[in-house]
Amino acid sequence: MIDGGLPRLPPSWNWRRLGEIGEVVGGITKDAKKQSDESFPLHPYLRVANVQAGHLNLDRITEIRATPKQVEKLTLQNGDVLLNEGGDRDKLGRGWIWENQIPNCLHQNHVFRVRVDPEEVDPRLIAWHANSFGRSWFMRNGKQSVNLASVSLKTIKAFPVPVPPAEEQKSIVESVTAALESESRLKSALDVALTRSAALRRSLLRAAFNGELVDQDPTDEPANVALAKIRDQPSGAAPRRRRKVAAAE
Repeated sequence: MIDGGLPRLPPSWNWRRLGEIGEVVGGITKDAKKQSDESFPLHPYLRVANVQAGHLNLDRITEIRATPKQVEKLTLQNGDVLLNEGGDRDKLGRGWIWENQIPNCLHQNHVFRVRVDPEEVDPRLIAWHANSFGRSWFMRNGKQSVNLASVSLKTIKAFPVPVPPAEEQKSIVESVTAALESESRLKSALDVALTRSAALRRSLLRAAFNGELVDQDPTDEPANVALAKIRDQPSGAAPRRRRKVAAAE
């Protein structure tokens, strides 16, 4: 594996391989023959599109038929870290944490599941690390085919993870969570401000076209009347010029 020179850690921290601190497995492979056999019940399962960097997109969940053995082995549990196996090269290893949003949910073979002991390593630290430091690491160690890049199960198990002592983990998680929540609030406030700004701009343009921004001379011809006259002119006709009044002799 190409680690690319791992950063130095504080004395109480350690670099560990992902496969050393958690159980890493691939997911279920879609079998066309099995999918036509109604004796196997349908189960919801996650695809690569559902697993994003820092969140899960659960708007569209598909189902797959699975054997009891597959269900027992591959049903997701609260706290499982999900990391993508393939896709664009800069998105390898992206992922987030499962929080039991859907009962009895499985994951496809292109989504790796990492199950750690939360007393040893907080799953959020692994997910944050994979979505930051992991981007360049997976790009170096991924394999590129014609259209897609991928990482193998062996490679994902070799992913280096910094492991702080338990008390420091707790402090880090609290600080990062607070920062992310603050960022989310600021983003929401910015979205509201941008929406209001766009509405104000439309209102100003409407007022400008209606002549409502400045005091109007009551003898002025209304804009809608002037526009109607322009529309009524024959196509291609030159604008009518006002006649000059001859000076009295």
